[in-house]
Amino acid sequence: MNLYVYLKGGLGNQMFQYAAGLSALKEYSQFTNLKLDTSFYIGQERKVIVDGLTGRGYDLDLFNLKYDELEVAPEGSLMLDGFYQNISEFQNVIDEVKEQFTFKNKFNENILKLSEQINQREDTVCIHVRRSDYVNNPTANAHHGVLGIEYYESSKKLIENKYANPVYYVFSDDIEWCRDNIKSNHEIYYVDEEYSGDRDSGHLYLMQACKNHIIANSSFSWWSAFLANSSYTIAPKKWRLDSTGCDIILDNWEKI
Repeated sequence: MNLYVYLKGGLGNQMFQYAAGLSALKEYSQFTNLKLDTSFYIGQERKVIVDGLTGRGYDLDLFNLKYDELEVAPEGSLMLDGFYQNISEFQNVIDEVKEQFTFKNKFNENILKLSEQINQREDTVCIHVRRSDYVNNPTANAHHGVLGIEYYESSKKLIENKYANPVYYVFSDDIEWCRDNIKSNHEIYYVDEEYSGDRDSGHLYLMQACKNHIIANSSFSWWSAFLANSSYTIAPKKWRLDSTGCDIILDNWEKI
């Protein structure tokens, strides 16, 4: 029997939904196959805001998925429809999730060189800043809010109490804002659009190369730290403006 997963939202959201599907497939023996319903994205244009919705598209084809069949769920089918943003939703398949969320595309030489540089450095720290629709889309802003500079300054203080010579790599959809606002007396690099790759996969790949993470209130950000097996992760204790969703944060992550 097929189990369908109704995909919605951006890449990070889709990753949680697929992971929940893998978990259900393992948990319930009546399901023998997983199929992905991408009908949510019909008529959307990427990053274009319409009626409060930021346009997205199917992105899981970036990865080495075991189950990659796309099919609109027939009426009466069993389907997962939710966001499932908690590690408990796929605790039983963590190894499979990590194995399948490896990139199948080949990255450009500049991305590979930067990855090599990051891997050769000690005490590297990914700083992720999510702005774009969190700023420009009133609906997203009212739901998520935007992390202020205070969060990043406090996070850097924690990092610098832990490491004598951290090396910061800043990733953002608004890198110019970061250049103007996120600074350090330690080495700091601003990773711009040149390294974004196909649908920002280059950024996610490079973020995973870092050993430590200061994440935003973003599922994309969450996955970078999780897949990196981050040594030290700092996350906002208030995930959404209404204080919901905080159970997404892992118990061993620092919350501020």
